[in-house]
Amino acid sequence: MQKAATSTLYRVLVSHQHITRAPQKEWHFFDDDSLDWERPDFSGYHVALRSARSKATMGVDATPSYLFWPGALERIRAWNPDVPLIFCFRDPIERAFSHWVMNWTRRLPAEERITFAESVRIDFEPSWVGTRPEGWDAKALRTRTVVARGFYGAQLARVRSIFPSEQVHLVDFHQMVKAQHDTAEDLVARLGLPPYKKRFEPLARSASQTDFEADAPTADDIAVLRDRFADDHRAFSETSGLDTSAWTTSRLLTGELTPGDVAEKLGRKAGLL
Repeated sequence: MQKAATSTLYRVLVSHQHITRAPQKEWHFFDDDSLDWERPDFSGYHVALRSARSKATMGVDATPSYLFWPGALERIRAWNPDVPLIFCFRDPIERAFSHWVMNWTRRLPAEERITFAESVRIDFEPSWVGTRPEGWDAKALRTRTVVARGFYGAQLARVRSIFPSEQVHLVDFHQMVKAQHDTAEDLVARLGLPPYKKRFEPLARSASQTDFEADAPTADDIAVLRDRFADDHRAFSETSGLDTSAWTTSRLLTGELTPGDVAEKLGRKAGLL
């Protein structure tokens, strides 16, 4: 999941003695619509075992968009129906803001930037997950999906309709950040691998850029996100097995936090207030 500690998770995994460090972190192979997917050629996709380490039995492709991208999961299944899949989930409102910051500060040219307020109001329904809505091209799917990628319930339901549940491993971003080694040990055990040979030092996750010029999020923006995510978030919380009770969206829905509280926290963290 984009902006959900994917880089940290990748570095943690490839530090295991049986997991090789691939030539690149993100392959963007299965979300490449320019390839001929009617007659796919997988010969150039060598994510595993490119290592001098003789014990390596597994490789990692840490491309975050595979869960969301139309057709990507089906293409992965065609390549290897037995592949284990790992998805790291972060509170959808916090993830959406971090995604917007990335777009604003380093992905989009200035003339293509849109404010956070505009981003959270782009129309996208949970039922559209796994499809390409009419009028949306690949660029729009990559840059205008601040809200869309937060519909975790719909995305999880889709992946479980394609792959057996035992191949789908879910990780809580917040747990990964707080307890990297213990979380990683649990994950590699689920992958059928032995424990790490040695305990690794916690890795710093990539920080969002701060002190840039843009309008800070408002309480109205956060209320829009809360309402848009509400039903999908409840479904995800019920079916994922993850404890989301401390997530910002959950606390907004129970009234423990107000939209104003969240807007101020995000704005201050990004240096906009």
